[in-house]
Amino acid sequence: MRQNWALWAVGLLALAAGALALRPEPAAGADLRIAGVGKDQDLPWFCHNLQCPRFTVINATEDYEVRYYEAGAWASTDVEAYAFALAANTGFRRLFGYIDGQNEEAVKIPMTAPVRTKISAAAGPFCKSNFTVSFFLPYRLHRHAPKPNNPDVYIQPSPAFTAFVAQKGGYVMDDWQISGMAKGLADRLDEAGIPYDSDSFFFAGYDPPFRLTGRHQEVWLVAKEEPPSRTQA
Repeated sequence: MRQNWALWAVGLLALAAGALALRPEPAAGADLRIAGVGKDQDLPWFCHNLQCPRFTVINATEDYEVRYYEAGAWASTDVEAYAFALAANTGFRRLFGYIDGQNEEAVKIPMTAPVRTKISAAAGPFCKSNFTVSFFLPYRLHRHAPKPNNPDVYIQPSPAFTAFVAQKGGYVMDDWQISGMAKGLADRLDEAGIPYDSDSFFFAGYDPPFRLTGRHQEVWLVAKEEPPSRTQA
């Protein structure tokens, strides 16, 4: 695993990289709050009253939370770029067009949180990385999302999964900050001998650029094991 991170560090001389996923047993006294929009459910503060993916916190350490995410759906687009900021800008414009009515039903779709970006390692120094930028779809559209007009945008179902989540406030905008969050989380998991997908990681941003306070962003590392049924949580 550490060899993967060493290779990624070389690629990050030009941009960024990271890893994610797992479904362990909930610890005794685990926080079983369910996040998301729905009857009798509470939104996490960092969603700022927007619909966001439902998750259960099944364990937490000083460095990260272990979250079980329910199945959902995302509008996604793939971008090759030398830096996160370039990919995020291109991906956001495509996806905003989709929710702003550029779809087969010409309907406007409410904004949700977070804007999620999957980041895969570059092949080497000064090579482009692969980014998948995604908007979470409102729950009512998970099975019947309108087809995007833009062929570069697609609907991506997401099965249930467990993620190790590192959180940070303030502004996190550049590749080094994002990859630093991912590497710090991966180091903690390596030290504990916890397996995760080391080929890619997710960066989740919850705030528009103009929000000056109360900002929140996350890095997700996903486990390789199949998640147990919700009855075990």
